[in-house]
Amino acid sequence: MKKNILEIAFQLFLKNGFAGVSTNEIIREANVTKGCFYHYFKSKEELIYDVIVIYLYPYLESPVKVLEEKNVKCKQLDILQNIHFCYTFMPKLVLETKQNISFREIQFLIYEGIKKYVYLAKKSCECSRKQRFLLKELLEIGKKEGIISSKIDTDTYATTMIALKDGMIALHILDSSIDTKEKLESTFKAIWSEIKAVPQTENNNGGGYLYAEAVL
Repeated sequence: MKKNILEIAFQLFLKNGFAGVSTNEIIREANVTKGCFYHYFKSKEELIYDVIVIYLYPYLESPVKVLEEKNVKCKQLDILQNIHFCYTFMPKLVLETKQNISFREIQFLIYEGIKKYVYLAKKSCECSRKQRFLLKELLEIGKKEGIISSKIDTDTYATTMIALKDGMIALHILDSSIDTKEKLESTFKAIWSEIKAVPQTENNNGGGYLYAEAVL
C-alpha cells in the first residue's frame, strides 16, 4: 500500500510539481483513507522526502554509476567513446509498471525540488561533482595515451563540458523543440576538435609511427 501511494504521488508531482499537489489529492488518487495515508506518512513533507530518495536520487546517481564502470581499466581505444558517452549520456527512469517517465517532466521536478529541499540540492551537487571528476579522469587517461592534447587543462575542460551539458538540458526545459541530443552531439564535436591530439608522424630512417585521430 505504501509503495502504491508513493508511486501515485510521484506521478502527480511530475505533472503538477511538489507545490501543485495536495495531500487530499494524493489520498483520492491512491484510493486510500486519510487514516491509511497518515499511518505511513506523518505529513506531505515526509512523503516528498521518500519520493525524492526512492525516485530522484537513483536518477541523479545513474550516470555516475555507469561512468564508474566505464572508467575501470579504460583501454586506449575506448577513451573517445567513453568521453563521448560521459558528455552525451542522459539517464532514463522507468517505473516498475514499465511506464517511461518523460525526461522533461523529471527535470522540471528536480529543478523545483533543488530550490525547496536542501537534501536534494546537495545530492544533485554531489552527483555533478562526481561526473566532473570521472570525466577529468578520462581526459587524463587520454593525455597519457596521446589521444588528447597534452596542453589542455583537464579540470577546466571537464568543468566546461558538464556546464555545457547542464545548459543544454536547461534549454530543452525552456523550449521543448530544442533537440538536446543533436545539440550535445554537435557541441561534443566542437570540443573534441579542440582537445584531440594533433596527428603526428615521426620518421626515423623511413620508419615511424602515427597518432591516428580517433573517429566516433
